[in-house]
Amino acid sequence: MKATYNKSKIMKNAWYLKKANASMSFSTCLKKAWRNEKMAIMTAKIENRPMEEPKVAEWKPLANIPADYYGDSRTYYGD
Repeated sequence: MKATYNKSKIMKNAWYLKKANASMSFSTCLKKAWRNEKMAIMTAKIENRPMEEPKVAEWKPLANIPADYYGDSRTYYGD
């Protein structure tokens, strides 16, 4: 099965490395971030851990929105 990578996580890791080591070029930081992600996936496979992160509970909008939240809506002009 082909591994899917969280590119957002990799870019954040690369920027973190760049900020921590100002003397390194960004391309070097990006290479290290990719290597770190690939190593993390390989380690997860070796240790028999799931590769994807657990999903966060879905956000569900309020079922009952109070109709009179702002009082008399004719006098409300926005935040």
